[in-house]
Amino acid sequence: MGITLAGPIALLFPGQGVQKPGMGKNLYDRYPAARRVFERAEVVLEMPVRKLCFEGPVEELNRTDVIQPCVMTVCWAAYEVWRESYGLENVSVTAGHSLGEIASLAAAGSIPWETALLLVKERGRVMADAAGEHVGMIAIVGLDESAIERIRTEASQRGNLWIANRNADVQFVLSGEMAAVQEAERLATEAGARRALILTIPLAAHTPLMEQAAAAFRKAVDRLPLKAPSIPILANASGEALRTVAALQEELRLQMLRQVDWARTMVSMRAMKVRTVVELGPGRVLASLAAKHIPGVDTWNAEELFIDFAGPTTA
Repeated sequence: MGITLAGPIALLFPGQGVQKPGMGKNLYDRYPAARRVFERAEVVLEMPVRKLCFEGPVEELNRTDVIQPCVMTVCWAAYEVWRESYGLENVSVTAGHSLGEIASLAAAGSIPWETALLLVKERGRVMADAAGEHVGMIAIVGLDESAIERIRTEASQRGNLWIANRNADVQFVLSGEMAAVQEAERLATEAGARRALILTIPLAAHTPLMEQAAAAFRKAVDRLPLKAPSIPILANASGEALRTVAALQEELRLQMLRQVDWARTMVSMRAMKVRTVVELGPGRVLASLAAKHIPGVDTWNAEELFIDFAGPTTA
């Protein structure tokens, strides 16, 4: 049964947090293009990527320095299957959430995928070095931005705290010192949040507390052989299209320090009249957000397109 996908199409790449043992295994078993990516990634990364992705253990897979290159590998395996199955003619835009933004650069032709893989490995390393017991992140769902800002302000009396991710109008991640994160959990629960969950990520990602890691990452970014993208890349920080090398450099150099405003990314996709969103990576976190916030859009993930259905076609 073939699937017809209407353009304009947006290709999206998820970030840290979507990992799970078994990710990418179905693509690897079914598609030679995916097998080639996994096999090459093991050589480039000098890591047992297949064992980590397919078997875990989860404690090892959840390490920041392991998660990031492994998720990137799964994303790129899905992308190569997409490219061979559907081509790129109807793809009008690409974007990635945090870590996934680097995959989006490779998909837009701004950086070779093997270089992107090594960049992600370095990103994971410097972020792992920045991990600590006294910092963390909390996801809060069901409160609007004004309520989140009130919680952030009050919790900041216990320590530094920032809005790290604005994933949707009522879906946020706060990041900072753990005492403030714990206070935000209490305040969000009292305020009636549908969910207030402290994440198992010992980082204050997308805040000024990442400055040391960001400085190390900038050295790698400044060595990149970047090219202008062949299709627009929507920036994490602004949701605006990145079209030049200078814009890409600025986005990457400040990526760890600035908020991910995915809500603006979805606004931009609406303005571009995107009709189909395809999430290339584990799960369908970004596809689900798009389904809720972009009226009339069709959403798919890699498993649905390439495992549940066969014989893809485009319109």
